[in-house]
Amino acid sequence: MKDLFSALEKYAAKKDLYNESWIASKGQEAEVYNKEIEKCRSFLKEKDDHLESVFMIQDTEERVIKVEDEALWKNEYEKRISALLTKLETNHIAIGDGALPFQNWGQVIPTWENILSAQKKFWIIEAIVNIVLNNHKITKLEKITFKESCCSYDPAFAHIYSAIPITMRFEIQAGGIQFLLHDVLKSPIPFVIEGFNISSTNKISNPDFSIENNNPVHVETSNNVSNFITDITIDAYIIDYKT
Repeated sequence: MKDLFSALEKYAAKKDLYNESWIASKGQEAEVYNKEIEKCRSFLKEKDDHLESVFMIQDTEERVIKVEDEALWKNEYEKRISALLTKLETNHIAIGDGALPFQNWGQVIPTWENILSAQKKFWIIEAIVNIVLNNHKITKLEKITFKESCCSYDPAFAHIYSAIPITMRFEIQAGGIQFLLHDVLKSPIPFVIEGFNISSTNKISNPDFSIENNNPVHVETSNNVSNFITDITIDAYIIDYKT
């Protein structure tokens, strides 16, 4: 900050525009800017801390501790998968075949190298499942796919963060699409939406109506358009900051 004041004073003197109030105002602007930058850093660090975290469990003395044993981590991983599936079933959310790309090691105990990658993906899948559970317009979680690459990630920022590309596909009432996109962006996971595609399923949520491909039923659009069931595919990536 002292360097900034010094530079401003030299500039003002050189241009014969010396004005103490002007210099003070510029100093205040710099302070506000630095505070906002710090807020952004804190916000992004909070999201990254969640993505980088490992399961916490209660020990025999009921203290919350970080899981540091590979076998215990695997056991906790499988328990949490079961809990997520139970929540989806309880809330009557249909799931597509292979919709949730969890890791299955069988009888093998994973190494920490594999665990760290699987842990991040678990947090991402969990966040998406929570989005589904909180949006009553979603009727089916079609599929979550982790991809090899994404379109908009700039490798020039590779020293700051890497990207975890993902595609999400949902069956949802048309009226819930805006809320879905909002929930993705406000998730504790730092999603960046690259694009999305919406297509019709020729279904509506009202059981009194049905639409067949060859025999469409007339529906009052103004009253029922939000009840039409659509497929939405979201292409996104997760910002994984370098730590």
